[in-house]
Amino acid sequence: MDTLRVFQDEVLLEQRVRFGELFDLYSSLLTEKQRTACELVLRGDLSIAELGVELGMTRQGAHDLVKRSRDFLEELERSLGLREIRGKLESLVAIIAEADLPQEFMERVSGLLGAEGESEDV
Repeated sequence: MDTLRVFQDEVLLEQRVRFGELFDLYSSLLTEKQRTACELVLRGDLSIAELGVELGMTRQGAHDLVKRSRDFLEELERSLGLREIRGKLESLVAIIAEADLPQEFMERVSGLLGAEGESEDV
């Protein structure tokens, strides 16, 4: 039974991390109310019941607001795939950083990745 609980906790943590990553990428596309609700849940660590009180709505209304927001973020990711692209870029940066490549190449890659002046770290 304990193994099941640990597994459930890990799944919930992974879902929360994913929600946070999607929020970081796409929050500007949410309405102000959706953005506020997600921020209070993710960064303020409010429960859905506490969120309802904070926003002056029922627990069910708060739940629906967060669910719609999360669904919208997931749909954006399915359509745009920025989280996946970011992951691939991070992997590429790690591979390049480990390689023994000419300094000029490293500087050009750093410039493309927006890390100008950090060529040693790519």
